[in-house]
Amino acid sequence: MRYTRYNYKAPKKNNNFIIVITLILIVAIALGTIFAKLLPNNSKIASADNKVTKISLQKDTKTNKVSVDDSKDKAQNDIKEYIALQCGVFSKMESALILKKSLAEYGTPFIVVEDKLNKVLLGVYPKGGADSIIKQLTAKKITYSKINFQLEGKDLTSAQTNEMISADIEILNKLSEKDTKSIQTVKLKKWMTTLTGADTKNKSYASMTTIKSYLTALPEEVNKDKTEDGYIYIYKFIKKLI
Repeated sequence: MRYTRYNYKAPKKNNNFIIVITLILIVAIALGTIFAKLLPNNSKIASADNKVTKISLQKDTKTNKVSVDDSKDKAQNDIKEYIALQCGVFSKMESALILKKSLAEYGTPFIVVEDKLNKVLLGVYPKGGADSIIKQLTAKKITYSKINFQLEGKDLTSAQTNEMISADIEILNKLSEKDTKSIQTVKLKKWMTTLTGADTKNKSYASMTTIKSYLTALPEEVNKDKTEDGYIYIYKFIKKLI
């Protein structure tokens, strides 16, 4: 009887393959561990970089905003804006007087003559100060137009001039109110004594001294019947400055 011979020894080629696979797995695990330790550090650095960038941008934005606002405030402080309400223009004084009389219930109307025309105006106000008067005129369907004045205080002298104009207009507006009979000027005159430092060589100096002398000469108590003359004076004074 013959026996078939079997070789039970595993081939060497297969053993080598298993060893290679095992080594690859070990190396892969080792490299994975190393990269796992490095990645969190990179994330923290990236996060820190982003945080610094964000803070810097916010700081720059805030700084720029303040700078713009400061510039805006400065420009607003240097400019005074006023309006006069013109309700009619006539070649004949008689017609102007009729309109002037009809406007008395809304404030203090006055007439100025310009280019041989009689202009009927209803007060001089700071910008926005005539809103209530305008509403009344609109409700009564009385036509009007706004005459806008803008005075710029480029320096201390012209700025002081603007402040005194504003003070005078404030007094006149108050006198125009129905319940006001007179206004004391003691505080006004005391305030004007604090206005110092005007430049005598400045081109606005003559105008500044003119308005200051006018206000200083006012009586201690200005009566309501002087309001019309006051409006005429300040209207013409502003027109000369423009």
